[in-house]
Amino acid sequence: MQLQRAGLMFLLSLASGTCAEASPAPPSALNMAPDVRQLFQAEMRELLMGTQSIAASLPVGNWESITRSALTMRDSYVLDKKLTTAQRHALDRLPEHFKALDYAFHVRAEKLADAAKAKDAEVAAFQFSRLLETCVACHSSYATVQFPGLTSTAREPQHHP
Repeated sequence: MQLQRAGLMFLLSLASGTCAEASPAPPSALNMAPDVRQLFQAEMRELLMGTQSIAASLPVGNWESITRSALTMRDSYVLDKKLTTAQRHALDRLPEHFKALDYAFHVRAEKLADAAKAKDAEVAAFQFSRLLETCVACHSSYATVQFPGLTSTAREPQHHP
């Protein structure tokens, strides 16, 4: 529960635009052009709404809502949007570790949707916590300016079924 609440707060901070746009990026930060950063921030706002919806739906077993939100999150790839050639090149230059965390997030969202379709509360709660763990791992590696409280928690997400 603590991790879920923390994950929601971190997503909320990013989505609300509290990042220091004008400050120089630390070594762990992603150096994105402003237009690409805006795409990611828009996606983070969408993901925040999804996590909030899931957090409200999971305790009451609203499986349709969880499935819908999780599938929307699974399909929310900045990389799939219509991008300019320059934006595509910028995304290609993102660290492989970042891309792996992004991929893991979308896989977790799909596993959460599968658990919701099966109406399995225990697995759904587990997958939701793993989804948020992936958020924290990414933010603690690449958004340390926005989330300085995560700098000591940087680690790879654990791999579970």
